[in-house]
Amino acid sequence: MVGELSTKLTIPRAQSFKLALDPEEVRWIARAKAGDDAAYVWLMDLYRDRAVRLAAHILRRPDDAEDIVQEAFVKAFRSIKKFREDGRFYTWLYNIVVRCCVDRTRRSWWKSETAELNQDVVESVAGAPLAHEADTRMMVEGLLDQLTPPIRAALVLRELEGLDYEEIAQVLKIPVGTVRSRLSAARGRFRSLWESAMKEAASA
Repeated sequence: MVGELSTKLTIPRAQSFKLALDPEEVRWIARAKAGDDAAYVWLMDLYRDRAVRLAAHILRRPDDAEDIVQEAFVKAFRSIKKFREDGRFYTWLYNIVVRCCVDRTRRSWWKSETAELNQDVVESVAGAPLAHEADTRMMVEGLLDQLTPPIRAALVLRELEGLDYEEIAQVLKIPVGTVRSRLSAARGRFRSLWESAMKEAASA
């Protein structure tokens, strides 16, 4: 299911972050801690696209992802002195992005709007055979919308961003065992939703 999910979404994984922190990046982070505006710009240029992609997949609403990432960077730079160089900057930033996303999805107006949109997407695609790749992609995205944001965040970090379990644990501030359980829950829930949708499409 993991491979199938990535294939259906047709979104390539981000480049792995396994390499040690770049000495140049360390220098720019030090400058950011000293209040250098040029360092803020450098870090935003380096991580903005990745952060927007992450937010877009968690929120499932790309337009809102831009606002969330802007908010996340403001919070990151305000608290940059709390960042410890023994960790990776991207895991620290990703944690802020995820928290901003989850906070947004807890708002009542967001829940009502998203529920209506999800139902429309699933019903429109499930009402006809999935003969085209675009229909399949719409179905996958509609079903992903039905996962809770914390579970979806774990799935996105693993399947689309390519983070390992320990890195996901650092981003989400949860034990590695909880990461495993969330990923298992996400895959199981998606499989159940997909099978139900396919039965509806077949009987339509």
